[in-house]
Amino acid sequence: MGNVEQNILNSPGMMGLVENQRTNDVVLSYRIMAASSRVMYALSIPEYIEAWLQAPNPDPLQLVFNLEAEQAFRIDLYRAEELQTIIHSTCRVVSSKQISYVWKTTSFLGTHETLVDIQLRYSSSGCILALKHTGFKDPRESAWCCKMWQQSLERLCRIMARN
Repeated sequence: MGNVEQNILNSPGMMGLVENQRTNDVVLSYRIMAASSRVMYALSIPEYIEAWLQAPNPDPLQLVFNLEAEQAFRIDLYRAEELQTIIHSTCRVVSSKQISYVWKTTSFLGTHETLVDIQLRYSSSGCILALKHTGFKDPRESAWCCKMWQQSLERLCRIMARN
């Protein structure tokens, strides 16, 4: 992808997409038409995360969300009814404007951890969500997560705009 930047500043949804300077980092920015407190709630409660988080290619890949604890969840990814990947995630609310997920992925390639950092900024028409997912060793996984976050955050934007 290289360094791609796309700004859509006058409408809700994606504001920018940048494949970060460090190889494979995912950096996204979205304008969400809702108060940052509502968005933070949707980002920090696993039952609500399940409502907006989705696999980027749902046809061949089935995402099964499992609540593990108050601040933890597991995502099982199946292809043709065969378990392909397990993602364990823990949420940590850093402040009223920041949340982090530790994203531990286990697949046939092995196990590794990445970090998702999400910050919210006040905007006159809601808030701006800035996501940075770091620590990828495999560019294919980075690309997959980039698509997943784009589609999931677009869905979050739609959900927040309706309520």
